[in-house]
Amino acid sequence: MAQNPTEDAAADAAKPRSKKRSKKRSAATRFFLRGLSISLPPILTVVIVLWLAEGVNQYIIHPTSLSVEWAMATVIDSSRELGELELLEGAPALQGCGTEYRVEPELLEEIQRRQREEEVTRIPTDWLYSEQHSVFVVINSDEAIPYDDHQFAVRNTTAGEMPRSAVGIYMVIARYRHFGGQLLLSAFAVSILVIVLYFLGQLVTNRLGAWGVRKFESALVGRVPLVSNVYSSVKQVTDFLFTERTIEYNRIVAIEYPRRGIWSLGFVTGESMLEMTTAAGEPLVSILVPTSPMPVTGYTLNVPKTEIIDLNITIDQAFQFCISCGVLVPESQKVTAESLQLALTRRLSGETEQPVVTRPPGSEDHAGGEPGSSDDPPGSESERSGEVPR
Repeated sequence: MAQNPTEDAAADAAKPRSKKRSKKRSAATRFFLRGLSISLPPILTVVIVLWLAEGVNQYIIHPTSLSVEWAMATVIDSSRELGELELLEGAPALQGCGTEYRVEPELLEEIQRRQREEEVTRIPTDWLYSEQHSVFVVINSDEAIPYDDHQFAVRNTTAGEMPRSAVGIYMVIARYRHFGGQLLLSAFAVSILVIVLYFLGQLVTNRLGAWGVRKFESALVGRVPLVSNVYSSVKQVTDFLFTERTIEYNRIVAIEYPRRGIWSLGFVTGESMLEMTTAAGEPLVSILVPTSPMPVTGYTLNVPKTEIIDLNITIDQAFQFCISCGVLVPESQKVTAESLQLALTRRLSGETEQPVVTRPPGSEDHAGGEPGSSDDPPGSESERSGEVPR
């Protein structure tokens, strides 16, 4: 059946339009993803920083501030039990508490004496306002606090926030009267926390303190199944981040590990042992190969100096590379066509001091994987015979 030429022409004209629309959609998608990749890092950084700050404030600063408030409240607490106070008959209403107050026995006697002398039956409120330290407002069925302290707490709290205990009210008084607000209280609490951590560090540094920490970890934390696993992981991370390490990483190198052709990043920690150096017949260095994504553990290897390559990166960049599983590559080490060509040119011309990795004769890779070659796995023929390659 013959096809209509008009339909063919319409189909041919529609193809370029569809291609243009697809190109526009792909360009719009690319621009959107590019904008997303640019905006997400600062946004996520701010979100993570705010989340960490909120966690520190909620679980460290706020509890410490409450502890300081409570300690201060117990010191300045001037509350009295209701059994120690007297009920004033015909008591006038006072601002902020009405008639829900009691007076000290001495003030009751003074008021009664003045009533007899001045022959008045109604007690003026001025007599009570002038003796605010002897007038106690009832806050619950057991306690009463001085009138001036009660009014100070009322001025600095709302009706729903007003505590119903003497300690709670004096915590408010300590916060606003003695520290001037939450900011100075938090700063003082952080200072106290820093001092406590300093002396705690001094305590656990000596033998008795270290013994107590070990007993605590083994006797209490180590015996709880789930808690012990979480605690051990957290302790590894915190020890790695905050404990002063005796290992100093002075060089960042690359070695062929776990086999020829596969390169791993390592930290040079020092010279190797005497017997291993003697058996190898050449100088060796000790290298720590960290594991990803948490480089708190790794493998300690002893590698000939002729088989390592020094990397021009910092220790922080090396840790970022390990923690990110190779995603965060330092700018100076990113492979591009221009950088690769420049590096090869410098190496071939001898401009760089970086030596080429050399291998002992007979250690080259063989396709056949013959016994005794350098590709033999552990426990191969050459190792079982006890021979040392030369």
